[in-house]
Amino acid sequence: MDSTAESLSETIAYATSGSSGHLSDRPELTCYAPSARGRPEITFIDFRFADGGWSTHAVTGLEVAASTQPAGADHAVDYEIAARLSEREGLLVRRPGLNGTTRWVGPYSGRVLSFSAAAVERLADAPIGRIAFATDGSDLRVCQSTCHILSALSCVHQDDPSPDPLLIESLHLAVLRSVIAIRASGRSAAPDLSASQAGRACAYIREHLDQEITVSALAGIVGLSEGYFIRAFRQTTGVTPYQYIMRERVDRAEALIRSGAGSMAEVAARSGFTSASAMSRTFRKLVGRSPTGRTAGRRA
Repeated sequence: MDSTAESLSETIAYATSGSSGHLSDRPELTCYAPSARGRPEITFIDFRFADGGWSTHAVTGLEVAASTQPAGADHAVDYEIAARLSEREGLLVRRPGLNGTTRWVGPYSGRVLSFSAAAVERLADAPIGRIAFATDGSDLRVCQSTCHILSALSCVHQDDPSPDPLLIESLHLAVLRSVIAIRASGRSAAPDLSASQAGRACAYIREHLDQEITVSALAGIVGLSEGYFIRAFRQTTGVTPYQYIMRERVDRAEALIRSGAGSMAEVAARSGFTSASAMSRTFRKLVGRSPTGRTAGRRA
């Protein structure tokens, strides 16, 4: 009998949004998931195993994993390897219906973004049966980009205990769309929002700029799925919903600062930033200056 099967009763059972199974030992991990009853639709995990071991996987959704520490020469997987980028890094894609075991030698760490089947269908705007999942790593640039997005997702969660949900949703969708392809259908691959839809979405953003804005709320206003809405919004405006909202928040904050409307913390709150420091980081990223530096520069 397989030694893995023999020892299941002595190991750690786990369940993520997209899979369940057993671990040979308890890892060091940080798990990020929306607070909700039951199993969340999407889970992001930073993990590290201090020594060699194994894990089993029964995948019902989709998991995209990037290894950040070598798993040893005897690392063996019986699921698809999308790309082995280097001796240290690799991108793994576990598709729906996959059952397998991973074994590694020595310390092993990485990141996993786990989607439930419902989340995959909702974000891809297609049923599972029409989705093709990347497994061959033929485009290494795409694989490297996906690893970078997972790294960015980790940094966002580490830097801000309450990150902007729109940014998180956008990163989730970017990872998903990097590893799937939608089989041909009658729907346009490069849609546009109608003038009415664009107007409703932008009006909602302006009216709720000081509140939490999500992709699901914006998509619902115009009657589209989340994945389709993001593509249509970018096709229509030239930027993603997140980029558009950040620019609107910067413009509002600048106007409030110039009018002397309050402290930096008050301006940040009224503009929809989680804190004055988050506002400052966004200003520096978008315009290369602090909030007060930008307004002073315009007055000079």
